Amino acid sequence: MNIKNLLLLFLSVVLTSCVFTEELHIKEDGSGSYAFRMDMSKMMEAMGNMGQENDSLKKDSQKIDSVMYFKDILKDKKDSIAKLSVEEQELLKSLEDLKIHMKVDEEEKKVNMDFLFDFKDLSELKNMNDRVQKAQVMSDQKKQQNNNFQSNTNVEYSFHKKTFTRKVTLKDLSKEELDAYEKNVKQASSMFDETVYRIVYHFENKIKSVSIDGAKISEDKKTLTIEMPMDTIMKNPFLLDFKVKLK
Repeated sequence: MNIKNLLLLFLSVVLTSCVFTEELHIKEDGSGSYAFRMDMSKMMEAMGNMGQENDSLKKDSQKIDSVMYFKDILKDKKDSIAKLSVEEQELLKSLEDLKIHMKVDEEEKKVNMDFLFDFKDLSELKNMNDRVQKAQVMSDQKKQQNNNFQSNTNVEYSFHKKTFTRKVTLKDLSKEELDAYEKNVKQASSMFDETVYRIVYHFENKIKSVSIDGAKISEDKKTLTIEMPMDTIMKNPFLLDFKVKLK
């Protein structure tokens, strides 16, 4: 199984029992790095158990550790991208420096896909979730699937006077789009039953306070971790609307 086939497989199946991690490293000047990590190891383990893995399958198992550059994907898909709206083309162009790191060990049933992006200012991360979704579905065949699970919210980040803010706002959807979203949330809720959404933010200064219940702060007071069930967030994304004050 080559890397292109693996990528298509991972993006076409329903991601159950997975862990999604939104990770930020934030410097004092507001620059840093963003990572959206998808750990699909439990899914692969379940598929292996269902398939009654035998010696021949183990013999053919592969290990992959590869980095793909989104600018190369944009070049490869330039004809189909040209058919998109100007807004969508600009959105994809903004991810030109995105890297996709895929690590697979079939024998150990480990599957990880990371979307990596360096930024000079947090404003560059506006609506990053939607942009990562676009990066996941660069083929016409996958567009409809992507639309089915499109979020009804935007996420913005800001950092001012030692206060970091993660702000969730509602998109301006039509009644038809809103009805379709609510229907999809109900359908997807059971599929994401065991899926976890994790936030991990690293700061240069120590954390003074966090305006969200259940947050864990590292021993050195510089890392914040939050975990919630994915279906809970889909029903109420404003649960991840919070502020972090630094010393």
